[in-house]
Amino acid sequence: MRREFLINIAFLIFINLLIKPFFIFGIDLAVQNQVGEAYGTYFALLNFTYIFQILNDFGIQNFNNRHVSRHPHLLPKYFPNLLALKLVLSGLYIVVTMVIGWALVGYDVSNLPLLLALLANQVLVQGILFLRSNISGLGHLRMDSLLSSLSNLLMVVFCWWLLWGNLVPGPVTVLQFAQAQTLSLACTVVIVYAVLASKVRLTIWPSRLQNPAMGRAALLVMLKQSFPFALVVLLMSTYTRLDGILLERMLPDGQAHAEIYAGAYRLLDAANMLGYLFATLLLPMFARLFRQSEPVRPLTSISFRMIWAGSICLAACVFFARRELVELMMPLRASAYRWDTLGILIWTFVPVSTTYIFSTLLTADGRLMQMNRFFIAGIALDIVLNMALVPRFQAIGSAWATLGTQSFVSLSMIGLCLRYYDVRPSWRGLARIGAYTIGTLAAGWLIFHQCSFTWWIKVITLGLTCGILALMTGLIKTGFLSPPQPPTP
Repeated sequence: MRREFLINIAFLIFINLLIKPFFIFGIDLAVQNQVGEAYGTYFALLNFTYIFQILNDFGIQNFNNRHVSRHPHLLPKYFPNLLALKLVLSGLYIVVTMVIGWALVGYDVSNLPLLLALLANQVLVQGILFLRSNISGLGHLRMDSLLSSLSNLLMVVFCWWLLWGNLVPGPVTVLQFAQAQTLSLACTVVIVYAVLASKVRLTIWPSRLQNPAMGRAALLVMLKQSFPFALVVLLMSTYTRLDGILLERMLPDGQAHAEIYAGAYRLLDAANMLGYLFATLLLPMFARLFRQSEPVRPLTSISFRMIWAGSICLAACVFFARRELVELMMPLRASAYRWDTLGILIWTFVPVSTTYIFSTLLTADGRLMQMNRFFIAGIALDIVLNMALVPRFQAIGSAWATLGTQSFVSLSMIGLCLRYYDVRPSWRGLARIGAYTIGTLAAGWLIFHQCSFTWWIKVITLGLTCGILALMTGLIKTGFLSPPQPPTP
């Protein structure tokens, strides 16, 4: 299982690194540089659409991935019912979010077309994830890895055409940017469904229409079973996305500060792609281990050590080169305010990555209510920290609030896993983690403050140093990919 995980995660990261950075730093950044402060409104509205994901998905994706991994032969039976349920929930999600955004939050009527486009994008994204959860649940992990970058590839094509293809007169607007994403996501849904249909025979409508009562009963059972997963999605979306909304709403010039926070969040979002890829690959693997009553410690250990080594290295590289990165991405609007916000926010990647590993383990075992208690506490903590810090420190205060909240949630997930599973690290393992972390920070300070190289050479040097430190401390070991040896007779 460890060798399978390593091969697939390497393939998954490689595929995504080919595509997604082009969208984040080529397309999305170009739009922000063109539209200026209007991107702050786009960012706040995008975060707002995440808050009500409980209505859009209702935990169906995680429930389905876990269920199909354990019972793949039931996919043709459950698929049409779940698809019908998702269509109903998606319509409810759009209506409720539009009404709340206009009537309660106070978004202007001029913002509603953009909000509607972003809601449509969220519906399509969840549709893609639902279809992919069936593919990964059936064990076609490499096909799922290929499909994971398809939407980003199409976004690059369509948005590049929008930005530089002279399709519209004058500067591009954020609404046009959102609509270009809608087109690319819709094409992705069609392609992913075609791939899934080629793997298993499907119908797209519940087979028991002649008995509506039985159809409704089946849907109610699925809603009840998926509700804990839905609550996880709602709570995680809330404490993760609340900062951008509060920042934009709490300050008189919140749009400008939200745009600065969004610029820093772009790098964090790009980094979080790695943690999310780990989670999507680990969930069906953990589910199979629990089904087969096999130990989860080996897979948990190797995934945690890999994600810790990678997250510390990446966060350190961005932190020490934060000024140069901001000046590279936004040469006309670079400021100490921007790169200080980035320097704090990027460290959030470390606890977020850790949460991906341990919350996925808990999700695979169905321990959702235990997680939700800490997610609720995380939301309360995030609101308190933002209210205390944002009025005085603006985007920097919001970055500190994010770091504090994510660290609390990460430690909570680790504590739950230590309580329920045999994943307690040895003192030697803790020493390796500590030595690697301290060594990385010390190397970063020496390379960036005591050497006279060009900044991008310093980043490469620090990255190579981190790789050497990971091998020296034993955090990453050679021989992971070697096939298991047969027992000696």
